[in-house]
Amino acid sequence: MILCKIALAIPLLFTVLSASAQQQKVINYVIVDGGKYKGEELKWAASHPNPTTTPYLDKSNWYVLPRSADNHYYVPGSINGHPVIFMVDTGATVTAIGARIARNAGIRAGESGQAMTANGVGAYAKSEGNYLQVGPFTLSDVPVGVVLNQASADMVLLGMDVLKKFRIFQGQDSMQLQRIN
Repeated sequence: MILCKIALAIPLLFTVLSASAQQQKVINYVIVDGGKYKGEELKWAASHPNPTTTPYLDKSNWYVLPRSADNHYYVPGSINGHPVIFMVDTGATVTAIGARIARNAGIRAGESGQAMTANGVGAYAKSEGNYLQVGPFTLSDVPVGVVLNQASADMVLLGMDVLKKFRIFQGQDSMQLQRIN
């Protein structure tokens, strides 16, 4: 017999009691994906992760990005040779990165300014002359906005300044990018 008790905490913590004649075993589970598992389903979910698909280049030279569990699209790449994972942001005018990423990518300085973001107005520095690897595609002389807010230190957003260099197709479970020459 398995008993499941919900502890009111974030993230959701479930305690499963395994009762037998000789011993009682308490197992604590944390639900990460927001699922609503009950009893044995919880034990099963803990040992059966959802498979994910990595981005790939198809035969027509479209780079296919599967929609992630958080409903965003992510692209492996690099900035000035420093590996990053870009989050595709069609609402961002420019490609924006956090200060820590900028330092690691060799960005030394940039023209200061103010930018309107989803979180309000913030300070940024505009760096010129960067090269980006976006999946299998290389772009040179790309401006990058360095967001100076400490909370955004590790942010990497792929904005429309770069995305306009691609044909974009969005399906139900994927986004596809094809370089425009």
